[in-house]
Amino acid sequence: MLKKDKYVYIIWIFLLLFFIISIIILYFFKTEEKEPMNIHKKTIELYFNDTATGKLRLEERVIKGNTQQELIVSVLEQLQVGSKIEGNTIVVPQDIRILHIDIKEDIAIINLSKEYDNLSLGEKIMCRAAIVWSVTSLDFIDYVCIKVEGKELEKVSGEPIGLMNRENTMINPIVSPEAKRYEIVSLYFTDKTKQHLVKEEREIEISQIQTREKSVVEQLILGAKEQEHISILPSDIKIRNVTTTKEGVCYVDLSNDSIDKIINGNINEQIAIYSIVNSLVSLYNVEKVQFLIEGEKIEETMGHLDYTKPFESRNI
Repeated sequence: MLKKDKYVYIIWIFLLLFFIISIIILYFFKTEEKEPMNIHKKTIELYFNDTATGKLRLEERVIKGNTQQELIVSVLEQLQVGSKIEGNTIVVPQDIRILHIDIKEDIAIINLSKEYDNLSLGEKIMCRAAIVWSVTSLDFIDYVCIKVEGKELEKVSGEPIGLMNRENTMINPIVSPEAKRYEIVSLYFTDKTKQHLVKEEREIEISQIQTREKSVVEQLILGAKEQEHISILPSDIKIRNVTTTKEGVCYVDLSNDSIDKIINGNINEQIAIYSIVNSLVSLYNVEKVQFLIEGEKIEETMGHLDYTKPFESRNI
């Protein structure tokens, strides 16, 4: 009987030790899982592309970080992870690497890898808008400066874009809510052979005091920006006015000496004319282009093309 009691006693001792060891192990793992005392949690706004509307859509998410810099990195990483809402897509591609982040007072300076330059113009606008609006949802950041391989982003004019915030960075990549409006347009220049047209997308500022159509023609005269694209229109031609009717006919009013430079100058007349026509017809409200001289419709044959009637877009 005593021997049996001894075995029972030993079994209980082993069970008690097993229980104590289990408690210690569980406590150890729980301690390891605890977050550092200085961890910060933030509820932030992330912006993804709503494919149904083509606009950025807000999505709230909680992020963690020990420092302000880590919180910004978390925001950018979450933008690349993707949306949890069906129908939303990433606008900050995963192949774009975050090279470095600096914080100066309320400014986040974000240096991205060269893969950013592989994006189309529209994708770049959406990408930087998502970054600016998402990063400035952190309460300690008011401005964002984006660089690519250490070089600050530039406007079409070549000037640095500068500091971006929610006031000067639009969510909708077509029209800004401010007095100044920006649009992405398709401009047609020529290739090296000067026998074919090539398309170049560009973000342009639309003035409140002149038509969108005239701004497009002015950009054609300003010239091509992309490599291997060549400007065809003489830089000194004068555009008197460019307007479009409700029926979709765009009237391009040229000065007399300007039409002469196109028709009789040392350029490909067909390429020059259709660079204007195709660029204007790519606008949503233009279907045809009618050329005028000094405000008057052309009634006689000139050059190698028929200017007496409206032109439609053409693949060249």
